[in-house]
Amino acid sequence: MEKEYAQALNTMSRETGRDQTALADGLIAHLRKTGRSKMLPGILRELTLTKEREQKLAPVLEVATEHETSAAKAFLAKEGVEVETVHVNPSLIRGWRARANGLLWDHSAKRALTDIYKKITN
Repeated sequence: MEKEYAQALNTMSRETGRDQTALADGLIAHLRKTGRSKMLPGILRELTLTKEREQKLAPVLEVATEHETSAAKAFLAKEGVEVETVHVNPSLIRGWRARANGLLWDHSAKRALTDIYKKITN
């Protein structure tokens, strides 16, 4: 039951024009009125798990240097991916790498060097 309340609250909070404070107050009032206020910690736990899942699945962009961000975002926009978080990863040497929707775009020099190394050693 906590999961259903958490999903409903999460869905309603995403709607534009919704006041999240009013939603939370309404939920608390409803739970008190129906005698289910003990469910609040479980609902909070489910909301936290949902948020963590969404962050884990959110599109991520790693760049070697900050100035490569705009080119990577432009490429990903053509692919229909909107990236909010950008991490500078100095191990990439040059280029960028993005992960979204179960796909990985790797435009880094590190990958190219790794491929060369594999060809040489095989």
